[in-house]
Amino acid sequence: MTQKIHLLLLPVWVILTSQPPICAQTPPSWGNWDRWGDQNNGIYSNPIIPADYSDIDCIRVGEDYYAISSTFQYSPGMVILHSRDMVNWRIARHAVEDLTRISPELNWDKMNRYGRGIWAGAIRYHERKFWIYFGTPDEGLFMTTAPHPEGPWEPLHCIKAETGWDDCCPFFDEDGKIYFVATNFADTHKTYLYELSSDGKTILEDTKVLINQDKGREANKLYKIGRYYYHFYSEHTSATGRYIMMQRSKQITGPYSEKRQLSYAQKEINEPNQGGLLDTPDGRWYFLAHHGTGDWSGRITSLIPVHWTEEWPIIGEPDDQGIGTMIWSAAKPLTEEESYSIQTSDSFSGSTLSVQWEWNYQPRKEKWSLTERPGYLRLYGFRPLEKDNLLKAGNTLTQRSFRTPKKRSYGKDRTIRNGRGVKSRIMPLLTWICPIGSCPAKQ
Repeated sequence: MTQKIHLLLLPVWVILTSQPPICAQTPPSWGNWDRWGDQNNGIYSNPIIPADYSDIDCIRVGEDYYAISSTFQYSPGMVILHSRDMVNWRIARHAVEDLTRISPELNWDKMNRYGRGIWAGAIRYHERKFWIYFGTPDEGLFMTTAPHPEGPWEPLHCIKAETGWDDCCPFFDEDGKIYFVATNFADTHKTYLYELSSDGKTILEDTKVLINQDKGREANKLYKIGRYYYHFYSEHTSATGRYIMMQRSKQITGPYSEKRQLSYAQKEINEPNQGGLLDTPDGRWYFLAHHGTGDWSGRITSLIPVHWTEEWPIIGEPDDQGIGTMIWSAAKPLTEEESYSIQTSDSFSGSTLSVQWEWNYQPRKEKWSLTERPGYLRLYGFRPLEKDNLLKAGNTLTQRSFRTPKKRSYGKDRTIRNGRGVKSRIMPLLTWICPIGSCPAKQ
Protein backbone atom coordinates (compact mmCIF):
# COMPACT_ATOMS: atom_id res chain seq x y z
CA MET A 1 0.00 0.00 0.00
CA THR A 2 1.20 3.49 -0.77
CA GLN A 3 0.24 6.84 0.60
CA LYS A 4 -2.33 8.88 -1.28
CA ILE A 5 -1.25 11.82 -3.40
CA HIS A 6 -3.31 14.88 -2.52
CA LEU A 7 -3.31 18.60 -3.11
CA LEU A 8 -2.49 20.32 0.17
CA LEU A 9 -4.17 23.37 1.69
CA LEU A 10 -2.40 24.80 4.71
CA PRO A 11 -4.82 26.15 7.30
CA VAL A 12 -2.50 28.93 8.50
CA TRP A 13 -2.50 30.82 5.23
CA VAL A 14 -4.63 29.29 2.50
CA ILE A 15 -8.26 30.02 1.58
CA LEU A 16 -9.77 28.84 -1.73
CA THR A 17 -13.01 30.31 -2.81
CA SER A 18 -21.11 -8.33 -26.16
CA GLN A 19 -17.71 -7.05 -26.55
CA PRO A 20 -17.51 -3.42 -27.49
CA PRO A 21 -15.56 -2.25 -30.53
CA ILE A 22 -11.89 -1.75 -29.68
CA CYS A 23 -10.21 1.24 -31.27
CA ALA A 24 -6.76 1.15 -32.82
CA GLN A 25 -4.30 0.99 -29.93
CA THR A 26 -1.18 3.14 -29.81
CA PRO A 27 0.36 2.57 -26.37
CA PRO A 28 1.55 5.91 -24.97
CA SER A 29 4.53 6.32 -22.72
CA TRP A 30 3.37 6.68 -19.14
CA GLY A 31 1.90 10.09 -18.42
CA ASN A 32 2.26 11.41 -21.96
CA TRP A 33 -1.44 11.42 -22.71
CA ASP A 34 -3.00 14.17 -24.75
CA ARG A 35 -6.49 12.96 -23.85
CA TRP A 36 -8.29 10.74 -21.36
CA GLY A 37 -11.78 9.82 -20.25
CA ASP A 38 -14.86 10.59 -22.32
CA GLN A 39 -13.95 11.90 -25.80
CA ASN A 40 -17.56 13.02 -26.45
CA ASN A 41 -17.72 11.02 -29.67
CA GLY A 42 -18.81 7.62 -28.34
CA ILE A 43 -15.21 6.70 -27.45
CA TYR A 44 -13.32 6.80 -24.15
CA SER A 45 -9.59 6.78 -23.53
CA ASN A 46 -7.72 5.39 -20.55
CA PRO A 47 -7.09 6.46 -17.92
CA ILE A 48 -10.66 7.54 -17.23
CA ILE A 49 -9.67 9.24 -13.94
CA PRO A 50 -6.13 10.74 -14.01
CA ALA A 51 -6.01 11.06 -10.23
CA ASP A 52 -5.31 8.90 -7.20
CA TYR A 53 -8.25 6.59 -6.60
CA SER A 54 -6.42 3.68 -5.02
CA ASP A 55 -7.74 0.19 -4.32
CA ILE A 56 -10.92 0.78 -6.27
CA ASP A 57 -13.90 -1.58 -6.02
CA CYS A 58 -17.26 -1.30 -7.74
CA ILE A 59 -20.78 -2.61 -8.28
CA ARG A 60 -23.78 -2.09 -10.53
CA VAL A 61 -27.20 -1.50 -8.94
CA GLY A 62 -29.84 -1.37 -11.65
CA GLU A 63 -28.57 1.24 -14.12
CA ASP A 64 -26.24 2.96 -11.63
CA TYR A 65 -22.62 2.21 -10.87
CA TYR A 66 -20.86 2.81 -7.56
CA ALA A 67 -17.21 2.60 -6.60
CA ILE A 68 -15.16 3.08 -3.44
CA SER A 69 -11.51 4.02 -2.96
CA SER A 70 -9.23 3.74 0.05
CA THR A 71 -8.37 6.97 1.87
CA PHE A 72 -5.66 5.95 4.37
CA GLN A 73 -5.36 8.66 7.08
CA TYR A 74 -7.63 11.19 5.35
CA SER A 75 -10.99 12.26 6.80
CA PRO A 76 -13.78 11.70 5.97
CA GLY A 77 -12.75 8.21 4.93
CA MET A 78 -13.60 5.72 2.17
CA VAL A 79 -14.77 7.87 -0.72
CA ILE A 80 -17.83 6.70 -2.72
CA LEU A 81 -18.16 7.47 -6.44
CA HIS A 82 -21.24 7.29 -8.69
CA SER A 83 -21.55 6.84 -12.45
CA ARG A 84 -24.19 6.09 -15.05
CA ASP A 85 -21.83 4.99 -17.83
CA MET A 86 -18.66 3.65 -16.09
CA VAL A 87 -16.58 6.42 -17.71
CA ASN A 88 -17.77 9.67 -16.09
CA TRP A 89 -17.81 9.64 -12.29
CA ARG A 90 -18.73 12.03 -9.50
CA ILE A 91 -18.18 11.88 -5.73
CA ALA A 92 -21.33 10.84 -3.89
CA ARG A 93 -20.16 10.75 -0.27
CA HIS A 94 -17.69 9.24 2.18
CA ALA A 95 -18.65 6.28 4.33
CA VAL A 96 -16.57 7.11 7.45
CA GLU A 97 -17.13 10.50 9.05
CA ASP A 98 -15.11 9.92 12.22
CA LEU A 99 -11.75 8.19 11.90
CA THR A 100 -11.33 8.04 15.67
CA ARG A 101 -13.83 5.17 15.67
CA ILE A 102 -10.97 3.22 14.07
CA SER A 103 -8.20 4.51 16.33
CA PRO A 104 -7.27 7.65 18.32
CA GLU A 105 -3.99 7.55 16.36
CA LEU A 106 -5.99 8.95 13.41
CA ASN A 107 -6.95 12.11 15.30
CA TRP A 108 -5.34 15.55 14.85
CA ASP A 109 -3.61 15.28 18.24
CA LYS A 110 -1.79 12.01 17.33
CA MET A 111 -1.29 11.81 13.53
CA ASN A 112 0.46 8.44 13.68
CA ARG A 113 -1.00 6.53 10.71
CA TYR A 114 0.57 7.92 7.53
CA GLY A 115 -0.06 5.52 4.64
CA ARG A 116 -2.06 3.23 6.93
CA GLY A 117 -5.62 3.84 8.19
CA ILE A 118 -8.30 2.79 5.67
CA TRP A 119 -6.91 0.33 3.13
CA ALA A 120 -8.72 -1.57 0.36
CA GLY A 121 -12.33 -2.57 0.79
CA ALA A 122 -15.40 -3.76 -1.08
CA ILE A 123 -18.87 -2.33 -1.70
CA ARG A 124 -21.92 -4.55 -2.24
CA TYR A 125 -25.72 -4.15 -2.41
CA HIS A 126 -28.04 -6.56 -0.62
CA GLU A 127 -31.57 -6.38 0.77
CA ARG A 128 -31.95 -2.69 -0.17
CA LYS A 129 -28.78 -1.69 1.64
CA PHE A 130 -25.26 -0.80 0.61
CA TRP A 131 -22.54 -2.65 2.52
CA ILE A 132 -18.89 -1.58 2.78
CA TYR A 133 -16.17 -3.71 4.34
CA PHE A 134 -12.51 -2.71 4.64
CA GLY A 135 -9.35 -3.36 6.61
CA THR A 136 -6.82 -1.26 8.46
CA PRO A 137 -3.38 -2.85 8.91
CA ASP A 138 -3.07 -1.93 12.58
CA GLU A 139 -6.61 -2.20 13.95
CA GLY A 140 -8.49 -4.92 12.04
CA LEU A 141 -11.52 -5.35 9.77
CA PHE A 142 -14.54 -3.02 9.75
CA MET A 143 -17.96 -2.69 8.13
CA THR A 144 -20.82 -0.21 7.75
CA THR A 145 -24.15 -0.08 5.90
CA ALA A 146 -26.48 2.58 4.51
CA PRO A 147 -29.80 2.69 2.63
CA HIS A 148 -28.25 5.01 0.03
CA PRO A 149 -24.67 5.77 -1.08
CA GLU A 150 -25.23 9.33 0.14
CA GLY A 151 -25.96 7.91 3.57
CA PRO A 152 -26.56 8.06 6.38
CA TRP A 153 -23.88 5.44 7.00
CA GLU A 154 -23.99 3.54 10.27
CA PRO A 155 -21.16 4.07 12.76
CA LEU A 156 -18.30 1.70 12.02
CA HIS A 157 -18.46 -1.80 13.43
CA CYS A 158 -15.26 -3.81 13.96
CA ILE A 159 -15.69 -7.45 12.92
CA LYS A 160 -12.10 -8.52 13.64
CA ALA A 161 -9.85 -6.61 16.05
CA GLU A 162 -6.49 -7.98 14.96
CA THR A 163 -3.48 -6.52 13.16
CA GLY A 164 -2.16 -7.81 9.86
CA TRP A 165 -5.33 -8.20 7.75
CA ASP A 166 -6.32 -6.52 4.49
CA ASP A 167 -8.20 -6.67 1.16
CA CYS A 168 -11.49 -8.13 2.36
CA CYS A 169 -14.75 -8.71 0.49
CA PRO A 170 -18.22 -10.03 1.46
CA PHE A 171 -20.38 -12.30 -0.69
CA PHE A 172 -24.15 -12.69 -0.35
CA ASP A 173 -25.07 -16.13 -1.62
CA GLU A 174 -28.38 -17.21 -3.12
CA ASP A 175 -29.21 -19.39 -0.08
CA GLY A 176 -29.11 -16.36 2.24
CA LYS A 177 -25.69 -17.08 3.73
CA ILE A 178 -23.06 -14.34 3.87
CA TYR A 179 -19.44 -15.23 3.19
CA PHE A 180 -16.32 -13.17 3.68
CA VAL A 181 -12.77 -13.36 2.32
CA ALA A 182 -9.67 -11.60 3.69
CA THR A 183 -5.90 -11.97 3.62
CA ASN A 184 -3.70 -12.27 6.70
CA PHE A 185 -0.61 -10.58 5.27
CA ALA A 186 1.11 -10.87 8.65
CA ASP A 187 1.02 -14.66 8.28
CA THR A 188 2.53 -15.30 4.81
CA HIS A 189 -0.50 -13.83 3.02
CA LYS A 190 -2.89 -16.64 3.87
CA THR A 191 -6.35 -15.95 2.44
CA TYR A 192 -9.33 -17.31 4.37
CA LEU A 193 -13.01 -17.71 3.58
CA TYR A 194 -15.45 -17.33 6.48
CA GLU A 195 -19.18 -17.30 7.02
CA LEU A 196 -20.64 -14.18 8.63
CA SER A 197 -23.62 -13.89 10.94
CA SER A 198 -26.95 -13.05 9.31
CA ASP A 199 -26.49 -9.34 10.07
CA GLY A 200 -23.00 -9.35 8.53
CA LYS A 201 -21.38 -8.05 11.71
CA THR A 202 -19.73 -11.15 13.17
CA ILE A 203 -17.14 -13.51 11.69
CA LEU A 204 -17.96 -17.13 12.50
CA GLU A 205 -14.43 -18.24 13.24
CA ASP A 206 -15.19 -21.98 13.24
CA THR A 207 -16.15 -21.77 9.54
CA LYS A 208 -12.66 -20.68 8.43
CA VAL A 209 -11.35 -22.26 5.21
CA LEU A 210 -7.90 -21.57 3.74
CA ILE A 211 -8.45 -20.94 0.03
CA ASN A 212 -5.18 -19.29 -1.06
CA GLN A 213 -1.65 -18.69 0.18
CA ASP A 214 1.49 -17.14 -1.25
CA LYS A 215 3.59 -14.10 -0.44
CA GLY A 216 2.22 -10.93 -2.00
CA ARG A 217 -1.28 -12.18 -2.83
CA GLU A 218 -4.01 -9.60 -2.20
CA ALA A 219 -6.92 -7.70 -3.86
CA ASN A 220 -9.56 -10.31 -2.98
CA LYS A 221 -13.01 -10.29 -4.59
CA LEU A 222 -15.73 -12.95 -4.64
CA TYR A 223 -18.21 -13.39 -7.50
CA LYS A 224 -20.83 -15.90 -8.63
CA ILE A 225 -21.12 -15.72 -12.43
CA GLY A 226 -22.92 -18.46 -14.27
CA ARG A 227 -22.14 -21.85 -12.78
CA TYR A 228 -18.91 -20.87 -10.99
CA TYR A 229 -17.84 -19.11 -7.83
CA TYR A 230 -14.81 -16.98 -8.66
CA HIS A 231 -12.10 -15.80 -6.28
CA PHE A 232 -10.29 -12.84 -7.85
CA TYR A 233 -6.86 -11.83 -6.52
CA SER A 234 -3.47 -10.49 -7.59
CA GLU A 235 0.00 -11.83 -6.99
CA HIS A 236 3.49 -10.40 -7.28
CA THR A 237 7.00 -11.43 -8.16
CA SER A 238 9.99 -9.11 -8.02
CA ALA A 239 10.98 -9.97 -11.59
CA THR A 240 7.54 -9.72 -13.17
CA GLY A 241 5.54 -7.27 -11.05
CA ARG A 242 1.90 -7.55 -9.94
CA TYR A 243 -0.60 -9.32 -12.18
CA ILE A 244 -4.22 -10.48 -11.99
CA MET A 245 -5.21 -14.04 -11.15
CA MET A 246 -8.46 -15.89 -10.59
CA GLN A 247 -9.46 -19.27 -9.24
CA ARG A 248 -12.88 -20.90 -9.43
CA SER A 249 -15.02 -23.64 -8.01
CA LYS A 250 -18.60 -24.86 -8.24
CA GLN A 251 -18.81 -24.60 -4.45
CA ILE A 252 -17.97 -21.39 -2.63
CA THR A 253 -15.93 -23.25 -0.01
CA GLY A 254 -13.87 -24.92 -2.73
CA PRO A 255 -11.77 -26.70 -3.60
CA TYR A 256 -10.49 -23.94 -5.91
CA SER A 257 -8.51 -26.28 -8.14
CA GLU A 258 -8.82 -24.29 -11.38
CA LYS A 259 -6.62 -21.19 -11.70
CA ARG A 260 -5.87 -18.79 -14.54
CA GLN A 261 -3.83 -15.64 -15.12
CA LEU A 262 -6.16 -12.92 -16.42
CA SER A 263 -3.62 -10.25 -17.44
CA TYR A 264 0.07 -9.45 -17.48
CA ALA A 265 1.76 -7.24 -14.89
CA GLN A 266 2.67 -4.66 -17.57
CA LYS A 267 5.23 -2.71 -15.54
CA GLU A 268 5.62 -0.19 -18.34
CA ILE A 269 2.08 1.05 -17.60
CA ASN A 270 2.35 0.79 -13.82
CA GLU A 271 0.63 -2.56 -13.33
CA PRO A 272 -3.17 -2.25 -13.69
CA ASN A 273 -4.41 -4.80 -11.16
CA GLN A 274 -6.62 -4.10 -8.16
CA GLY A 275 -10.25 -3.36 -8.98
CA GLY A 276 -13.61 -4.94 -9.71
CA LEU A 277 -15.70 -6.49 -12.47
CA LEU A 278 -18.72 -4.62 -13.83
CA ASP A 279 -21.38 -5.58 -16.35
CA THR A 280 -23.94 -3.70 -18.40
CA PRO A 281 -27.64 -4.61 -18.22
CA ASP A 282 -27.27 -6.34 -21.62
CA GLY A 283 -24.35 -8.51 -20.48
CA ARG A 284 -21.11 -6.78 -21.56
CA TRP A 285 -18.28 -6.85 -19.04
CA TYR A 286 -15.53 -4.46 -17.93
CA PHE A 287 -12.85 -4.22 -15.29
CA LEU A 288 -12.42 -0.98 -13.32
CA ALA A 289 -8.80 -0.94 -12.16
CA HIS A 290 -6.19 1.18 -10.48
CA HIS A 291 -2.66 1.22 -11.87
CA GLY A 292 -0.90 -0.11 -8.83
CA THR A 293 2.52 1.53 -8.98
CA GLY A 294 1.66 5.18 -9.63
CA ASP A 295 3.76 8.32 -9.91
CA TRP A 296 3.23 11.86 -8.57
CA SER A 297 -0.45 11.66 -9.57
CA GLY A 298 -0.98 8.50 -7.54
CA ARG A 299 -2.68 5.26 -8.56
CA ILE A 300 -4.96 6.33 -11.38
CA THR A 301 -8.05 4.55 -12.76
CA SER A 302 -8.72 2.81 -16.07
CA LEU A 303 -11.73 0.96 -17.48
CA ILE A 304 -10.65 -2.16 -19.37
CA PRO A 305 -13.00 -4.27 -21.55
CA VAL A 306 -13.29 -7.93 -20.54
CA HIS A 307 -13.22 -10.85 -23.00
CA TRP A 308 -14.76 -14.10 -21.75
CA THR A 309 -12.75 -17.18 -22.74
CA GLU A 310 -13.78 -20.64 -21.55
CA GLU A 311 -15.78 -18.97 -18.78
CA TRP A 312 -12.78 -16.91 -17.62
CA PRO A 313 -12.97 -13.08 -17.68
CA ILE A 314 -9.75 -12.10 -19.48
CA ILE A 315 -8.84 -8.49 -18.60
CA GLY A 316 -8.09 -6.60 -21.81
CA GLU A 317 -7.15 -7.93 -25.25
CA PRO A 318 -6.08 -11.61 -25.08
CA ASP A 319 -2.72 -12.39 -26.69
CA ASP A 320 -1.78 -15.72 -28.27
CA GLN A 321 -1.33 -17.15 -24.75
CA GLY A 322 -4.86 -16.13 -23.79
CA ILE A 323 -3.59 -13.55 -21.26
CA GLY A 324 -4.98 -10.02 -21.28
CA THR A 325 -3.11 -6.91 -22.43
CA MET A 326 -3.99 -3.25 -21.87
CA ILE A 327 -6.68 -1.57 -23.97
CA TRP A 328 -6.21 2.20 -24.14
CA SER A 329 -9.35 3.21 -26.02
CA ALA A 330 -12.76 1.66 -26.73
CA ALA A 331 -16.39 2.45 -27.39
CA LYS A 332 -18.20 3.78 -24.32
CA PRO A 333 -20.17 1.04 -22.58
CA LEU A 334 -23.29 3.20 -22.25
CA THR A 335 -24.61 6.56 -23.38
CA GLU A 336 -25.59 9.03 -20.68
CA GLU A 337 -27.09 12.38 -21.58
CA GLU A 338 -26.13 14.08 -18.31
CA SER A 339 -22.57 15.36 -18.24
CA TYR A 340 -20.70 15.29 -14.94
CA SER A 341 -17.21 14.83 -13.51
CA ILE A 342 -15.43 14.54 -10.20
CA GLN A 343 -15.95 17.74 -8.23
CA THR A 344 -13.01 20.11 -7.71
CA SER A 345 -13.92 23.81 -7.44
CA ASP A 346 -15.78 25.16 -4.43
CA SER A 347 -17.43 28.44 -3.44
CA PHE A 348 -17.80 27.35 0.23
CA SER A 349 -21.44 28.45 0.13
CA GLY A 350 -22.81 25.48 2.07
CA SER A 351 -22.91 24.70 5.76
CA THR A 352 -20.74 21.59 5.29
CA LEU A 353 -17.59 21.01 3.29
CA SER A 354 -18.14 19.77 -0.25
CA VAL A 355 -17.47 16.08 -0.86
CA GLN A 356 -14.16 16.59 -2.72
CA TRP A 357 -12.38 17.80 0.43
CA GLU A 358 -10.55 15.52 2.87
CA TRP A 359 -8.65 16.57 5.99
CA ASN A 360 -5.25 15.09 6.71
CA TYR A 361 -6.38 13.12 9.80
CA GLN A 362 -9.52 13.82 11.82
CA PRO A 363 -9.68 17.62 12.13
CA ARG A 364 -9.87 19.82 15.19
CA LYS A 365 -13.50 20.98 14.95
CA GLU A 366 -13.24 24.34 16.69
CA LYS A 367 -10.44 25.51 14.40
CA TRP A 368 -12.45 25.81 11.17
CA SER A 369 -15.84 27.13 10.13
CA LEU A 370 -18.09 27.67 7.11
CA THR A 371 -20.73 29.55 9.08
CA GLU A 372 -18.77 32.32 10.84
CA ARG A 373 -18.58 34.12 7.53
CA PRO A 374 -20.97 32.51 5.00
CA GLY A 375 -19.39 31.97 1.60
CA TYR A 376 -15.90 31.62 3.07
CA LEU A 377 -13.90 28.83 4.64
CA ARG A 378 -12.35 30.14 7.86
CA LEU A 379 -9.29 28.27 9.10
CA TYR A 380 -7.59 29.04 12.42
CA GLY A 381 -3.93 28.20 12.75
CA PHE A 382 -2.63 26.39 15.82
CA ARG A 383 0.67 25.00 16.95
CA PRO A 384 1.70 21.74 15.18
CA LEU A 385 2.50 18.64 17.19
CA GLU A 386 6.15 18.97 16.17
CA LYS A 387 8.02 22.15 15.32
CA ASP A 388 8.82 22.70 11.64
CA ASN A 389 7.11 19.47 10.57
CA LEU A 390 4.32 19.84 7.99
CA LEU A 391 3.30 16.22 8.53
CA LYS A 392 2.40 17.08 12.12
CA ALA A 393 0.36 20.20 11.30
CA GLY A 394 -3.31 19.64 12.14
CA ASN A 395 -6.29 20.69 10.02
CA THR A 396 -4.49 20.44 6.70
CA LEU A 397 -7.17 20.29 4.02
CA THR A 398 -6.63 18.31 0.83
CA GLN A 399 -7.98 17.29 -2.55
CA ARG A 400 -6.69 14.70 -4.96
CA SER A 401 -4.31 16.05 -7.59
CA PHE A 402 -5.51 15.73 -11.19
CA ARG A 403 -3.12 15.39 -14.10
CA THR A 404 -3.53 18.10 -16.76
CA PRO A 405 -2.27 18.12 -20.36
CA LYS A 406 -0.53 21.49 -20.00
CA LYS A 407 0.47 21.20 -16.33
CA ARG A 408 -1.14 24.55 -15.62
CA SER A 409 -1.44 26.15 -12.20
CA TYR A 410 -2.81 29.39 -10.90
CA GLY A 411 -2.65 31.28 -7.66
CA LYS A 412 -3.49 34.56 -6.01
CA ASP A 413 -1.01 36.68 -4.09
CA ARG A 414 -3.32 38.39 -1.67
CA THR A 415 -2.71 39.67 1.83
CA ILE A 416 -5.17 38.38 4.43
CA ARG A 417 -5.36 38.24 8.18
CA ASN A 418 -5.55 35.00 10.07
CA GLY A 419 -7.44 34.41 13.31
CA ARG A 420 -4.74 36.11 15.44
CA GLY A 421 -4.51 39.24 13.30
CA VAL A 422 -1.17 38.28 11.77
CA LYS A 423 -0.77 38.94 8.07
CA SER A 424 -0.38 35.93 5.79
CA ARG A 425 -0.46 35.39 2.06
CA ILE A 426 -2.40 33.25 -0.38
CA MET A 427 0.00 31.87 -2.96
CA PRO A 428 0.78 28.69 -4.88
CA LEU A 429 2.40 26.00 -2.75
CA LEU A 430 5.08 24.49 -4.97
CA THR A 431 6.10 21.09 -3.65
CA TRP A 432 6.90 17.69 -5.07
CA ILE A 433 3.18 16.96 -4.93
CA CYS A 434 1.66 19.68 -7.13
CA PRO A 435 0.86 23.40 -7.07
CA ILE A 436 -2.18 24.66 -5.26
CA GLY A 437 -4.81 25.66 -7.79
CA SER A 438 -3.84 23.01 -10.35
CA CYS A 439 -6.94 22.80 -12.55
CA PRO A 440 -8.03 19.88 -14.73
CA ALA A 441 -8.30 21.01 -18.33
CA LYS A 442 -11.37 20.00 -20.29
CA GLN A 443 -10.81 16.63 -21.88
